[in-house]
Amino acid sequence: MNFFNILIEWFPIFLPMYLVRFTIGPFPTTLLEIIFWILLIGVTYTRGVKIWHTGFIQSKPWLPAIGIWVLASSIAIFIAPNHIAALGLWRAYILEPILFFILLNGLQDEKLSQKLIRSFIIAGCGIFIWTAIQYFFGIGIPHPWDTSFFTRRATGPFPYPNAVALFCTPIAALCAGKIIWNQRQPRVIFGFFSCTLAIIFAHSVGGIIAIISTVLFGLILNKKTRKIGLISITCLLIAYVIAPTKITFPITHTLTFQDWSGYVRIRMWKDTFSMLKDHSIFGAGLGAYPAVFKKYQTTTGIEIFQYPHNILLNIWSEMGILGIIGFIAICITWIKFSYKKKPWMLLPLIAILIHGLVDVPYFKNDLAFAFWIFMWVGI
Repeated sequence: MNFFNILIEWFPIFLPMYLVRFTIGPFPTTLLEIIFWILLIGVTYTRGVKIWHTGFIQSKPWLPAIGIWVLASSIAIFIAPNHIAALGLWRAYILEPILFFILLNGLQDEKLSQKLIRSFIIAGCGIFIWTAIQYFFGIGIPHPWDTSFFTRRATGPFPYPNAVALFCTPIAALCAGKIIWNQRQPRVIFGFFSCTLAIIFAHSVGGIIAIISTVLFGLILNKKTRKIGLISITCLLIAYVIAPTKITFPITHTLTFQDWSGYVRIRMWKDTFSMLKDHSIFGAGLGAYPAVFKKYQTTTGIEIFQYPHNILLNIWSEMGILGIIGFIAICITWIKFSYKKKPWMLLPLIAILIHGLVDVPYFKNDLAFAFWIFMWVGI
């Protein structure tokens, strides 16, 4: 086994290294990107160009969806006001993850999926340890999340708490799927609880709801655990109905978007729809949402975010209607292949989609890579 094969196996551990940013001449880049290109060039050199031919052949069922996704994102480069910045985002969110997916298909290594799962679990456990230290000792948490013990929000290596949940939720969902389908290795069980606790330490409501919903979905999807799933849902509903108001009120308040976070999202979504009325076909372009959205914002005192924090609106504003069609096609292909061979690999997708109702589960360097790796593991 050569160095580059080892680098592929452990690649998920390097995903947070996108946080190390620098420039090479006039070109901005990240440590994750440098590692990726070293890996890509090294594997191509040691295996030969034939690995790409094999990769494309094996990727044939995905190529129509990938083609739509690439076309939509390429158009979005020219729609964006800043073409150079958009090209950089296209490279990080579209080109590189898809190249890695095709490369994985070209390797034809049946054991690689388990090694990648192991690496994701180790990465999740590392973030759990980081967040636990932050949460219990109150160190290393950036402002404004460095508050009292019960309200502080751990951020791990990331600059904000929700990034912990966005990274760990699909990993926890994957582990939950393997547990539900009776693949209960100790590291899988530990991975599930570690990632879930990291999400709790980050106080990510979206992540917690995504995990609970995904586990219940998995229990119902698996025929052997369907009764357990239905009983669990029934018990949760009964508990909610009979519980005192002081317990249910915060839950209802949050789920109905009546807290500050919900208010911000509702106002942002409303204004985003107004923006998309004028940019309905092509969206605003890659990375252009904040600049284009500014004149449509009607509520003062609310930060303008990089994305509208809803998976549909995220893609629509970045890549237009064609981008939504491409993403749906990719998800359908993922479901088609995973359902037949590895149904537990549907759970990371479900978690991403549920979490994506209130956040941005794809347009980030680490998350884009993770999305395509999870999809490949499900083959």
